[in-house]
Amino acid sequence: MSLVPQVLGSLKNLPPFPMVAQRALLLLDKPELNMRELVEVVKFDPAITANVLRICNSACFGLSREIHSLHQALLLVGTQELLKLIVISGATRLFSAPTPGYFRERLGLWSHSVSCALMTNLLARDLSLTDQATVFTAGLLHDIGKVVLSLFVGQKLIDIRDVARQQGVSFQAAEKIVLGIDHAEIGGEMARMWDFPDRLRLAIAYHHLNKPEAYTDDLILLVYLADILVLMSRQDLEPDEPAYVVSPEVLRHFDLRPRDLENFLLQFSGVWDEAQVFFGLINNKDVR
Repeated sequence: MSLVPQVLGSLKNLPPFPMVAQRALLLLDKPELNMRELVEVVKFDPAITANVLRICNSACFGLSREIHSLHQALLLVGTQELLKLIVISGATRLFSAPTPGYFRERLGLWSHSVSCALMTNLLARDLSLTDQATVFTAGLLHDIGKVVLSLFVGQKLIDIRDVARQQGVSFQAAEKIVLGIDHAEIGGEMARMWDFPDRLRLAIAYHHLNKPEAYTDDLILLVYLADILVLMSRQDLEPDEPAYVVSPEVLRHFDLRPRDLENFLLQFSGVWDEAQVFFGLINNKDVR
């Protein structure tokens, strides 16, 4: 029996997305972002402000002097970087709960989400794609559906694993077969409820390329590719997942070859090492 009605019904109990982060997301669609407007978005949230300043002053930014205000941060790290930090600081609350059925570690989803955000950034730079903040945010939030669906996946985990093994399909395809809906679809519904920009919502909903139109949007394809590469890097594995293979259509779209993927994985290893101070800071102090 399909669990879709219960899954969708559970969205009624979904807490609101942090208001400051939500307002920051709306700025992603603006072609030109006013510096003052960005500071106005975040300055009335002391927790996010403190987190942004702490991250800016961490070793990963390596700034020559200490930052004491959002205005200083904006001048020294730039609009796109500050926008990413605002979103990631607001999203910590979203990913703080365990996600049984998906990850064994309490912060497994958070680790995967940050990894995917870093990978999308790396890919976008290498492929000379613009909208760095949008790319980073899409990578960070692509799996938000797991926050809601984990309860149902945890209850049906044995069935999902059996289907994945017997039919030789991915864990995501098996959850769709067993539950009637997958985490990408429920993530798209969450994004709709929270009034995320349409392009970001579609990147969340279609990041497993579950719609034909997904193959025409650079952002969706980039998130798909980053997700696969992060899983290939063995940062975090979903249970009983078969070997990961990148869609040939996506490789052709970005004019990539298998050796390019190997280079991305090597680069990501260095990026991840450099991000440990930053990532540890969020995990240890800021996820509640």
